[in-house]
Amino acid sequence: MWRLSAGGCCAIIRPPKDGGIRYRGLTQEQIRSVQVLPVDYEIEYICRGNRVIVGPKVRKCLPNGTWTDLSQRSRCLLMCPRVWTSLENGRVSSWPLGPPVEGTVLHYSCLPSFILMGRNSTQCNKMGKWDTPKAVCRYDRHYKGKKIKNQ
Repeated sequence: MWRLSAGGCCAIIRPPKDGGIRYRGLTQEQIRSVQVLPVDYEIEYICRGNRVIVGPKVRKCLPNGTWTDLSQRSRCLLMCPRVWTSLENGRVSSWPLGPPVEGTVLHYSCLPSFILMGRNSTQCNKMGKWDTPKAVCRYDRHYKGKKIKNQ
């Protein structure tokens, strides 16, 4: 299989919850029996179902026997519907940036001459659902600001 030099290998690490690891170039049989991997070997995390990886997707075995980016957790999280991430006649800001996964908070605001109907924020929960109905921006017929002229 591989010729391992002293100290030049990494112990196998566990995949994230609800995910697995893709070992490039190894058969299922080799994956079951291997305990250590050589320097420069890369593993890739994959998630089950409609979950996405948040954090490092690939880790590489370093000469010191550890994996890259171990300070950053890799997690497989459910995504919430993307339709909530846009708002007709309004703006949506997302925190943190990235795909809309568990824990993501969206903040809604409307353009001038529109009124926000619904909550001005929503959060993606552990079930992959937004915790409030989607807000909408409705035209304010009492708006006294600058009129937008038709071109």
